[in-house]
Amino acid sequence: MAKSILDLYRRYFEERQFERLDLFKTIADEFKVKRVLYPGSFVHVTPSFVFPSVVYIDNDKQANKFFKSPEIHQLIEDRKVYPQDASFMFHFADYGDGFDEKEKSFDLLISQYAGFVGQYCKPFLKKGGLLLANNSHGDAGVAAMDKDYQLAAVFSLRSGKYKMSKSNLDDYFVPKSSIKLTKEYLMQLQKGIGYTKSSSAYLFRRIY
Repeated sequence: MAKSILDLYRRYFEERQFERLDLFKTIADEFKVKRVLYPGSFVHVTPSFVFPSVVYIDNDKQANKFFKSPEIHQLIEDRKVYPQDASFMFHFADYGDGFDEKEKSFDLLISQYAGFVGQYCKPFLKKGGLLLANNSHGDAGVAAMDKDYQLAAVFSLRSGKYKMSKSNLDDYFVPKSSIKLTKEYLMQLQKGIGYTKSSSAYLFRRIY
């Protein structure tokens, strides 16, 4: 029996309990988000279950095949939590090399384990738009030092559930080491450093 293309999603996200559905739902409930950009998405289509319009970008060949399948449309239709039709697009590209989308046209930029999305794709985020980042590759740390971004919320992961907090945000991104940090240093390092207080995910607002 031929394998379904959906097995990719099941293997990497459902079976690992790594869909992060409640994370996206919390953002949707708390903020006005219409268009979402997800560079380095691989086959993580969970945002389309929550947000009606999502653009995915990846240069992975498996992801390219995945998004071409009609099964993906049905998966999203079956699991979406909004009444309108789902709209999603996939660019088979390296997000660092550019892609065909209008600048300042997205409300949410997702950066998850895919490098410095918050820097390379910042031009596509509206002023007032949101960057959801973790610090796996240091993207959240770089955003914290970027004058264009301001930390708006953090998410802690407890018992498999994400909880949002907007309190004591100044306590975050205080380095444990006395080394003088710069954006350039963190981008060259390509991984997160130790902070006195950290969280599972960070939400920044573009203010400039």
